[in-house]
Amino acid sequence: MSAKAEPKYKKLQQVVDSESYRTDTSTLLAYDEAAGKFLFRALNSNYFVQDDNDESIEVLETEEAERVYDSLPTKHVTDIVAAFPKYHGGIGLDTYTNLYDD
Repeated sequence: MSAKAEPKYKKLQQVVDSESYRTDTSTLLAYDEAAGKFLFRALNSNYFVQDDNDESIEVLETEEAERVYDSLPTKHVTDIVAAFPKYHGGIGLDTYTNLYDD
């Protein structure tokens, strides 16, 4: 049995409204690798979509981020509560972050 390959996205960093957004420190939530679209939750708990085609980052409101999450074919974080902790019940020990060692 082979392990599932990790999605490949460009490592980008952009400043939007005085906030820095970095793919390498954010949590990947869902993606469409063929289309080059990746939804992340930043360390500041904001959500953004990275478009690898034009190397852009677009910051989203939580409701829009959840719509994008639902529309993307592959979920990296499959639990909606873990993907949107503030919106679906708060932050707890089961909230996924890429800062864990596993």
